[in-house]
Amino acid sequence: MKSALFVPLLTGAILAGLPVQAAEITGADLIDQITGKSFDCVQGDIPLEWRFDDIAQDAKTIPYTAVVRGKTVEAEYEVTSNGRLSSDGYGAERIVERAPDGTLTVTRADGRAMTCIVQ
Repeated sequence: MKSALFVPLLTGAILAGLPVQAAEITGADLIDQITGKSFDCVQGDIPLEWRFDDIAQDAKTIPYTAVVRGKTVEAEYEVTSNGRLSSDGYGAERIVERAPDGTLTVTRADGRAMTCIVQ
C-alpha cells in the first residue's frame, strides 16, 4: 500500500492551502469513478485501502473491500434513490465529492470524512 507516501502528500497539499473546488458525484458518474478501482485513503490520521470490483451501472448494492491496519473488511454500500451511498450500520447517505485533481472525499452524516486518491 502506498499510504506511507499518501498521508504526507495529502497533508502537505492541505497545509499549502491549495484551492480545491469539489463537486458532488452521484449515480452513474459515481459508479464510473469507483468501478474496478483501488484507492489509497486517509480518514483522520488512519490510512486505508478501499477497493471495488467492476460494478454494473444499474447496481442497487456495491460491494467493497477495505484494508485498515492490516485487517481486511468486506462490506457493501446500498445505492439510494438519490444515487448516493448508504451503508453498514451508519444508514444515512454519504456525500462523495470529486476535486479537479481526481481526489475523492467521502463524508458520512456524522461529519467524518475519508479522502482518497486512485492507486
